[in-house]
Amino acid sequence: MRKYSYPNNKTLAVLFTGGATAGHLFPALALAQEVSKQRNCLIGFAGSRKGLEAKIIPEKGYPFYSLWISGIQRKRFFGNLLLPVKILVSLFQAGKILMSFKPEIIVGTGGYVSWPVLTVGIILRKRIIIQEQNQFPGLVTRLIAPFSDSVHLSFESSIRYFKKKSNLHITGNPTRSDLENKNTHQSYDYFQLDSNKTTLFVLGGSQGSLFINKIIIRYLHGLLEQADVQILWATGDNWYEWIKKETEKYSQVKVHPFIKEMGYAYAVCDLLVCRAGATTVAEITRLGIPTVFIPLSTSAADHQLYNAQVLSQARAAEMILEKEIDHRFLPVIKSLLNNAGKREKMGEKAKDFSKPNAAEVIARDIVRR
Repeated sequence: MRKYSYPNNKTLAVLFTGGATAGHLFPALALAQEVSKQRNCLIGFAGSRKGLEAKIIPEKGYPFYSLWISGIQRKRFFGNLLLPVKILVSLFQAGKILMSFKPEIIVGTGGYVSWPVLTVGIILRKRIIIQEQNQFPGLVTRLIAPFSDSVHLSFESSIRYFKKKSNLHITGNPTRSDLENKNTHQSYDYFQLDSNKTTLFVLGGSQGSLFINKIIIRYLHGLLEQADVQILWATGDNWYEWIKKETEKYSQVKVHPFIKEMGYAYAVCDLLVCRAGATTVAEITRLGIPTVFIPLSTSAADHQLYNAQVLSQARAAEMILEKEIDHRFLPVIKSLLNNAGKREKMGEKAKDFSKPNAAEVIARDIVRR
């Protein structure tokens, strides 16, 4: 790595870029939180004007700069016609952001929105740091990595995807410290849940999962046969009204389009059903949450399958493939809901895979003198 010398009293300007989904956004927030603890920094974020970051970042009090860029729409030719124009405009916007904010360091956490900012940063000879969450690195990470000062990976097996090895570090996926130590009583009150019941938390990711939503609707009656079971359900914006209508007769089902206070949700969770995105895996291992993964079958290079397999093979989680749902879902979920001891053991084993200091280690690299 190159050596940098920043005066001790200098305020460092650090620009984070990445988003569109929680998997790219929340590691950036975790790093921003930790960077602020370690050094006097001016922190800003650059992201998509339509992404999750456009809502979350201003609420956190950070300056937010938006770009017009959007991702490639697979199997939709006409949806990509404006993409070349968006790329050019976003590169120009990224240039204006960097000239205005004047960052010494740019930290990319993935997603298409980070590419224009990182590319212009390379041209302007800014210090570039990449953080990759998934076992199979994203396209932006693979493109930018050769020009980066540091590339922080979550999985050792990701190394094989890079020709340049000298700037790679295995540090884990940063998670937010504010997820921990939530007041349990306050958490139950927040969601209007009964603290005497077993809580099944259904999470489809920041945008929700139509597949998981359909599965829960299909087996809802079977899940609620036990009087002591209740469901906290993050549906995603697109399916909230439908699911709210389908579940309105069940007082023990609480549905939300999106849950901002994830620390509260994890505090009340006795069993989690979710996809196997890298950030979710990092959070549940940090907190020791007993989990049933349903990996997204169309994820790039089957990275969700790999993420889930690592824990399921160690009995630190259960995994149900999409093709196995019909004959495995209800028996597996009901068995775990009925067995607090097994859930506790799963949670303890999940913690063995945790790297809770990932944010601290990466932040030290970001602010090093």
